[in-house]
Amino acid sequence: MKDHYAGIRLRAALLAPLLFSACAGSASYLISPALQAVPDGRIALLPFENYSNDVSAPGLMRGEISKRFMLRGYSPLDTAETDEKLRAMGITDGGQLPSVKPEEIGGALGVSLLCYGSLEDFTFQNLGFVVRKSVGLRIRIVSAATGETLFDAVGKGRNIKVFLNRDEATAAFVVYSVQKLAENMLKHPLWAESGKAMDQAFARLPRR
Repeated sequence: MKDHYAGIRLRAALLAPLLFSACAGSASYLISPALQAVPDGRIALLPFENYSNDVSAPGLMRGEISKRFMLRGYSPLDTAETDEKLRAMGITDGGQLPSVKPEEIGGALGVSLLCYGSLEDFTFQNLGFVVRKSVGLRIRIVSAATGETLFDAVGKGRNIKVFLNRDEATAAFVVYSVQKLAENMLKHPLWAESGKAMDQAFARLPRR
């Protein structure tokens, strides 16, 4: 019995940093009055920079973020068309974008607004005793004409489950493994957490 409670205390101590990190941090925004002064609501969603370990997630998130812009009254360009024009400029990856002036990109795409995005985190960690799901993203709207950042926001969606009982942890490992497989098959990985992150990032974006 003594060993049992010692094990629980040890697991709780190991989990504390994870729980603290899940609660820490808050949303931050930058909103320029010049954003609403732009007459043309068309916006190009540029390829995302990817700081996560999931190579497919940036493309999936980019598609969902395009829908969020439409809900706010913007008119996103077709991402396939955007990528084709960027390839003609020698740009195939979001990491290459900082080396090209916004004015040049906007001229090639024919828009006044550019959306730069980065996927900061995209994690589904299933350890049995701990299941951690986390999505973090950043979006910036930049004026193609001036290079000024008109909107800058971060969004985070997190969910952590802790199981101190061994039987519960074993069952949770199986359940969440199946959930991860199903979400990947449906091409909706971390669907709830992604939604929370996007909700947070778009919460203060002015409507057109």
